[in-house]
Amino acid sequence: MRIGREVKESLSNSVILLRHAETSINPSLPAHEWSITADGIRKTRELAKSDIFTKIDGIVHSSERKARQTADTFAEALRVDLYELPEFDELRRPAGMPLSNREYRLLVREALTNLGRGPSGWESGAQALKRFSEAMKRINIMFYDKNILVVSHGIILTLYFSQLRNLQSIAFERWTQMPFLAWGLVRDGRVLIDII
Repeated sequence: MRIGREVKESLSNSVILLRHAETSINPSLPAHEWSITADGIRKTRELAKSDIFTKIDGIVHSSERKARQTADTFAEALRVDLYELPEFDELRRPAGMPLSNREYRLLVREALTNLGRGPSGWESGAQALKRFSEAMKRINIMFYDKNILVVSHGIILTLYFSQLRNLQSIAFERWTQMPFLAWGLVRDGRVLIDII
């Protein structure tokens, strides 16, 4: 393998992909600045005690506050190093665009069903999925044969797992079923435990 932009195709690590903890929605702030709730912190601490998470060798999180706070809470319990990769950020969308729950769900449906075009100035699903997939490959440069926790976001995780499972046609329905702190396990590009 040449050093540089080429990346080993086989994914050598076991990667647990986790949706961040419950978020405190604050319409006066951009979504990437929202924090997790006290209940979200409590539930994250409980989850960190689960057997599968006690074997984590490193934590990678998106650059968004809610993912970082979730990762920090895990790191307190597990005493492992944290790494930030903005490629794990949520599907990018314009800030300062207050939406009703109904409007938001309609835009998410559009983003998950029409991957080639982002709705209302949002990043397209195809672009988001490409950057997320590249970040998964980067993990194999950072780690080898380790158990890694990646803390990310609902829409982007839905895109990734739907692609791996060939379930793109029901991606929106899968997104509606994904709770906070949902997790799945991927190794060698195969889903061993689905996130839904």
